[in-house]
Amino acid sequence: GFNSPFFLALFLAVITTAVRFGATASFLSALVISLLYLFIGGSFTPANFYVDPNATIGKMFLFLVVALSTGYMTRELERERRAAVERAAQADSLRELSMNLVSDTDIKDIFDVLVDHAVQMTTAEHGRVIVSSQDGFSVVAAANRDGKEAVPEAEVIDEHQLGQAAGSGEAVFSSDRKNMVVPIASGDGATVLVSLSQATGVFTNQDLFAVDALTGSSAVPVANALRYQRSRQEATTDGLTGLVNAREFRRRLDAAFARPDRRAVPLSLLLIDYDHFKSVNDQLGHQHGDLVLQMGARIVRATVRGQDVVARYGGDELAVIVADANGAAAQRLAYRIVDAVHAAAVSTIPSQHLTFSVGVASYPEDGFTATELVAAADQALYLAKREGKDRPCTFPQLVTELELADGNLVTMLAEAGPQVMVAVAHAVDHRSPITQGHSSRVVAIADAIGRRAGVSSSDIENLRAAAFLHDVGHMTLPAGGDGFEAPGHPEEGEKIVTGAKFPGDVVAAVRHHHDRYDAAKSDGPAAQTPLMARILAVTERYEALTAGRGSARLTPSDALAQVKEGSGTEFDPAVVDALGRAVQDGGLELNLPDIALPAVSSAPEPVPAT
Repeated sequence: GFNSPFFLALFLAVITTAVRFGATASFLSALVISLLYLFIGGSFTPANFYVDPNATIGKMFLFLVVALSTGYMTRELERERRAAVERAAQADSLRELSMNLVSDTDIKDIFDVLVDHAVQMTTAEHGRVIVSSQDGFSVVAAANRDGKEAVPEAEVIDEHQLGQAAGSGEAVFSSDRKNMVVPIASGDGATVLVSLSQATGVFTNQDLFAVDALTGSSAVPVANALRYQRSRQEATTDGLTGLVNAREFRRRLDAAFARPDRRAVPLSLLLIDYDHFKSVNDQLGHQHGDLVLQMGARIVRATVRGQDVVARYGGDELAVIVADANGAAAQRLAYRIVDAVHAAAVSTIPSQHLTFSVGVASYPEDGFTATELVAAADQALYLAKREGKDRPCTFPQLVTELELADGNLVTMLAEAGPQVMVAVAHAVDHRSPITQGHSSRVVAIADAIGRRAGVSSSDIENLRAAAFLHDVGHMTLPAGGDGFEAPGHPEEGEKIVTGAKFPGDVVAAVRHHHDRYDAAKSDGPAAQTPLMARILAVTERYEALTAGRGSARLTPSDALAQVKEGSGTEFDPAVVDALGRAVQDGGLELNLPDIALPAVSSAPEPVPAT
């Protein structure tokens, strides 16, 4: 009967089954236990059934009701337990997120952490962080649930859904609830959005609650990161054109030259000048001039490749770092830029449209260092403007023009001075196969020695100019017997550099760069030979020894040992010591190539745009 301990034990068995295995197992257990109780326990007999059928059937029904109710309660308890576990996991995830966001100031790292947590805390398969600004929408971070593959390329940005979320500040679901966009933070004209998607399931309110919790933990750090990023961007971006500014351009160019594989990878540089820009400002005002600058910047940015760096280099000049591109590829790009500005037909002054003059230079053909490459591109730009503007010109074209006639070299140097200095040096080097790259190497070595010999920062540029021009006198003299040194070239060089109006320090260094330190002079050797000339004397000997000009090529340490043999007699001991420090600390190895460059026999033919 109902008071039997056996009957109560069976109820406990049903309840235990429900708690341990769930509602389905509990229902099956109730059926089995009912049969056990009625038949094996002897409760179900014909006599009992006929006497009180309702009680007999009621006992079976009672087992089933207990099983179902206990199973339902167990299922609800399990659901609540899972929800509690999920909430605890979300709380742990949010604590971890907060710690990561507080300890990190790099906005890219913050966005990576944010999207990864958003995917893991919801049922999303893919997630992206998207920044909405006046420039449009840009994906700044992405994550997948498996963490292995990127967000599918075919998954396009729904700008309407993103715009709704950014404008309303509320979460927006797609009609099929397979996509969800939640705004995280806003500041400085930008809104950070988290876009989540899945292919098989749909997003629920629980997913939204999870992302809302994520928003509460990350809104302040993300807003701070936005402000930090904006301040950094303002420090590296030109406010008018939106391009990289001159300081950031130089930093990136220096970084490109500092790459470990620099010698194996080509690099080119374009300098772009807005033709007749002064007339635009003078006739139509600076406001119209600003519009022309902005339009020109957009044209260049739209024409170059994504990996190229476009910068505002000066008032009306742009610069483009063309990564992994040789001279021919850079020249083709220059032609495309000139053609693109023609096609845009940007109005400047009445009846005229914007045109560009472009100078092209490439590493390693036209310059060994960042400074030399910029100078080479600037001098190619000078040729483009000199030839009539509205065209690209390459540095080898300028060198070839200087090589064609010595008088042209002297005339152009007198006319332009520093604007063609590097090209003149290359033209001088091309007079003989054994002098290729000589002037550029001398400049790099002299620069390193000068900085260690106490030459002031203001005088370093004069030292570099003297190093570029130290052999310019060769252009007016027949070649020497060894094809390298022509007697009297320092005196001839002095005349040329004087005529080009270079500073007196440069003229004196060119004139005396072959003087011995111990030459008999009434006032003593150091007083008669300028410091820059003494630096060039040591530099030329070291360069010749390490380049293998006239003898077997020596290692830096062996070449230094030979130079030291002349210390105090042929060379200034202080300058030799400075060379030793440069060799010892590796100050030369970053800039000097292993071998001299081949001659540039002629300028390349113009390459049509493709």
